[in-house]
Parts: sequence; C-alpha cells; structure tokens
Amino acid sequence: SRETTRERARHVADGRTRAVLALGSNQGDRVGLFRDAFAKLRRDLGFELHAHSSLYETAPAYVEDQGKFLNAACVGSFPDDVARDPLALLDGLKAIEAALGRDFGTRRYGPRPMDLDVIFHGQGSHSCDRLTVPHARYAERPFVLAPLADLTGAATATTTSDATTEGLLEARRIWDGTDGEVTAMESGDIARVIPMRDRLWSWGRETMVMGILNVTPDSFSDGGAYDGGVDVAVRHAREMVAAGATIIDVGGQSTRPGATRVSGEVESSRVIPVIRALAQAFREREDVYISVDTFYGAVASAAADAGADIINDVSGGAWDPAMLPTVARLEKPLPYVVMHVRGDPNSMQSAKNTTYDGHICDEVGDGLLATARRCVEYGIEPWRLWIDPGIGFAKTGRANIELLRDLPRVRSRLAPLGGALMNAPMLVGASRKRFLGEISGRSEASERDAASVAALVAAVRGGADVVRVHNVALSADAARVADALWR
Repeated sequence: SRETTRERARHVADGRTRAVLALGSNQGDRVGLFRDAFAKLRRDLGFELHAHSSLYETAPAYVEDQGKFLNAACVGSFPDDVARDPLALLDGLKAIEAALGRDFGTRRYGPRPMDLDVIFHGQGSHSCDRLTVPHARYAERPFVLAPLADLTGAATATTTSDATTEGLLEARRIWDGTDGEVTAMESGDIARVIPMRDRLWSWGRETMVMGILNVTPDSFSDGGAYDGGVDVAVRHAREMVAAGATIIDVGGQSTRPGATRVSGEVESSRVIPVIRALAQAFREREDVYISVDTFYGAVASAAADAGADIINDVSGGAWDPAMLPTVARLEKPLPYVVMHVRGDPNSMQSAKNTTYDGHICDEVGDGLLATARRCVEYGIEPWRLWIDPGIGFAKTGRANIELLRDLPRVRSRLAPLGGALMNAPMLVGASRKRFLGEISGRSEASERDAASVAALVAAVRGGADVVRVHNVALSADAARVADALWR
C-alpha cells in the first residue's frame, strides 16, 4: 500500500520535533559541502530525514556579484533536546555552518560555504531578534520556494498535521500561484541539477541514450560479441558514441532470468580494464559518461576508482549487503541507479515474484520508494538516486506493457520522499526483451530492434530521461523524434 508518514508522525510525538530546513552554498566544493552538511545533521544533531528536494542551481539574489548557489530543502525530525526549542536548533545549525567554514562576519546575503535556515518548525511560529519562523522572506524567494514545493508529497502523505505540514502546503500554493515551474525554471535562473563527474548536470530537456556494452559471454542479446579484449570493447563504445550514445553502460555478467551468477572477482576482471580504458578514451569529452552495471559493492568501488561516472545496480542493493554502504562512502557522489526487482535471476520470474496484489505501477513505485529509503538509511544522499522500473525483471509481459503505458503513475508514488526521488532521472531498459519478441513474433533478440524503438518512444512519452539500448543509431533517432513531440 502507499507509504504514509504515519510512523514518522508517531516518532515525532515520541520525543522528536519536526522541522523544515533550507540549505544553500556558493563557495568551495558546493556538492561536497552539501554531503558534509547532510552527514553532520545526522551525526551531530540526530536528524532523521523524511523528505528531500531536488538540488537546484540558482542565480544569486540581493547581492549579484557572486557565484551561483546550490540550493535545496528537506523535512525531518530531531530529538526534542536538540530542536524543540527553535533557538537550540538554530545553535546546532550555526555550529555546523561554522564547522564547514562559514565566516559570520561577512556581508549579509554574500557568499557562504553553507547556509542552514529554519523555514518551518513543528512547534509553530517563533519571533525574536535571532530567529523568525516561518522564515520571514521565504515567500519572495524562488530559490527557496522551488525546493519547498518539492516536499509537498511529504506533507500530503502524513496522517497528522503540524506547522511544518501547513507551511509546506502554503509554500506549494504560493509556488503554483506564481507559476514558478514555468516562469522561474524556464528563465534560466533556476535549474534542477544532479552531480555528474565534476560538474552539475541538468536533465529533462532531451533523452539520454545509454548504449549497452556487455563484456560477458552469456548476455541474452549480444553475449560474447564484445568480450574479445579491451580494444574491441573500446572500439564498440566509440561506435555507439558516434551513433548518439551519451552513456556507455559496461556490464560483466548477465542478469537475465536464469543466468548463473559469477563472482565479484570475475566480474571485476572483465569490467575494470574496460572502464579504465574508456575513461582514458573519452577524457576530453564532457558529453560522454561511463556507467558500470553491477550489484557488487566491491566492483562499484573499483569502477569508481577506474573512472566510472554512474553505478547502475539492477538489484537496488538487495544482492550484496556491501553495496549500499559502499555507495554511501564513495569519495565522489556518483549517481546510483536503483531498479525495481523481486528475487534474483533464478527466482525473479517465478509466479510468486511476478504476482502483484495491486496495480503494477503502484507496486513498482512503492517498491522503489522503499529501496530509496534504505539507501538514505545507509547514508546515500537522496539527490544521487536515479530510478528504473525494472522492465523484464520480475514482471510478466502484460505487466511490462502496463508499466510502459503509465510510467507517470510509478513516479507519483515516490512523492513522500520529496522531489529528489520523484523528479529523479528515470532510466528505462526495454531493449530486445522477451516480451517484445512475444508481441512482435520475433524469437531472436537481435531481430527486435523495431519493437524496441516502439517501446522507447512510449517510455519517453511517459517521462523516461535515459533509455538503455542495444541499437544506438535507431534509438537515438527515435529519441530525437520523441523529444520533438513531447519535450
């Protein structure tokens, strides 16, 4: 069933106080400072995250001769002894700002490494010379309203109401009343972003094509074609990039139904040399990214060191207990793709794992939400997550069709964790899968490219941001047409 914040509301009543915070930074390593702030909120102040906005890069306000800000908002709870008194919470936040290098003697509205503001507080309003809650100027600041609007799902999902709930709903009304999603987001003053490599990437304006590079002998579609050595793999990657791929997804073992699992050591020996060579081959390209398709934490870590930009995990952290803590600890905040799946390759297509009590889109969305919450519990920042509905994994052919028909319904179930998840890049991989062969009458996977393109267009229509494909040339053309129609 749909997740609510009932349990969180009970915890808040049991010695915890809820608050909505805004975060901002425009000095130093902004993303690194956001990671440090998130860690310190949890470790130093006992913060439990309920929902987090997307990250937004915004133009400076009031004082314009300074760099762009990275902004976000979150809602969660603190122990009462930390936050029931708003001034005690303020003191805790100021201590974190100071630890992250903020100089409180600089000009107002000027550059700062980290700014933590209390926007709404569970105990209601507060006013003194040190603090005003609700924040006095939040309603006039698009760079605050956009992140706050992302938290509406956390407010509407709750079974109880306090000042944070009421404040978030009011912020949403203000944002909608200013038509902020159009006037602000399309003006260029605000951009929804995610860290990728050493820059911030903004998505949603065009579909990214992820080319599949299997360096394994037993993939269902092209097993053995590109495991003839690093040079063969790199040559094929160059061909895919020339054909329109912007991401190369390197996999070292098959995860198709019934596949035999290989060890992390074997998988690593296959993918790490290729990833290292690709990182070197495309080192001058800012528009080409490398993804590693793995469910092993050790392989993910080695791939990150070798130059991978994305961790693509079909298990959502379920097949190796080391995966989630490993991703949380990565030196660079690589995006982590969480996919919906039940069971493993030996059991995923069993009747038990392909039977859903409710609508498939709701069940998949709720499953992704639960997986994302596990990621956050391990310390993975929610704005690093991408989502994948898992076409062909623990799904019947009919279920795959239902998912492609209504991907927005899947996304809508993610609202309780905030915009970081609900707005996250969605990856869809239907290319050459069996259900397309059953529909088209094509028993050979390599003959399903036309059917795959049809599925791709449906996915883009439903809000897919990244499509994982075998035939890059056909898929890139189809994606461009779909983008022209619907983006």
